[in-house]
Order: sequence, then structure tokens, then C-alpha cells
Amino acid sequence: MSEVKWLRKWFAYNTAARHGYFEVLSKLPPAELSRDRGASFPTFLDILGHSMGGIETWIVRMSALTGEPFGPCDLPEPVSLDDLRTYQRWVEERVDRFFARLSAKDLDRTFLVPKLPPWWDEDFTAGVRSTLLHVVEHELQHRGEMNALLWQMDVEPPILDWGTFEEQQTRASAARS
Repeated sequence: MSEVKWLRKWFAYNTAARHGYFEVLSKLPPAELSRDRGASFPTFLDILGHSMGGIETWIVRMSALTGEPFGPCDLPEPVSLDDLRTYQRWVEERVDRFFARLSAKDLDRTFLVPKLPPWWDEDFTAGVRSTLLHVVEHELQHRGEMNALLWQMDVEPPILDWGTFEEQQTRASAARS
């Protein structure tokens, strides 16, 4: 399997796992979704929005390299779970479009990242490959954080291991055939 296909598979895995979090979070009372939990971002909605925002931020930046630049998505403040579902579809569509145009040569390219206080105070250059790996890791980090917060509430998180994900992909592929 090519490196681009492997990276795309990791993004597909994170997408499938994210769908599980939407399902679990939709069963919680609204007050629990917006309660400050003292985490990296205050609420479940904030953590999920930030995690997807990381995907958007980096895919939008890199999209110009593949010949189809995307603009950012505007979210209302404060966000609801339904707003984040709409955002999720927007993000997933851009990820799909980005990977449809991404080539192996693109992985070796770099791009300019303009300063964005408070995250970074000066422009820098980033590599496509390392950025895509960072985006995967970033989502895994915040998923782990949400798992811990759900366990504190005695709510079982929607853990999706790689083997189960691959089985689901194989069944879905067979059903399409």
C-alpha cells in the first residue's frame, strides 16, 4: 500500500472513531456537553471542535499545494453538537477532496505557515508528511482526553481499535461489490 493510501487510511480511521464520539455525546444531557471540565479545552464540545479545527486548519493550508485551495469554515459561537456535526461533514468533505488530489511527490513538499498567535509568533515552513502525521496524532491525543473525561462520568467511550476498523472497512467494501 502506498504511503498516501496509508495516511488516507489513518484519516479514515480517525473519522470512523469520531463518529462514535458523536453517538456517545448525543446521549449526554446538554448541560454535560457544555460543562467546564478543566481539560485542555473546557467542554466536550470545545475539545471536539478544537480537534476538528486542527484538521481543518492544516488541510486548508495544504490544499493550495494540490491545486484546490479551500477557505475556512465559520462556526457559530457557542457551538452545539448539531453545529459540530455540520462542521464534521464539511471537514470530511475537504479531507476527501484533499486526499483525492494528493500524490506521493506532494508528501515531500513544504508550505509556509503564517504566524498565528497564541499558537506561534512567527512564520515557519512545515512539511506535508509531518503535518499529516501531526494531525493524526493530534486527534488521537484529544480522543484519549475525552475517553478519560467520559470514564470519570462512568460513561463508556466509543473506543475503536484498528482491527475492528479494518473489519468494518472490509465488510463495507464487500457490500459495495
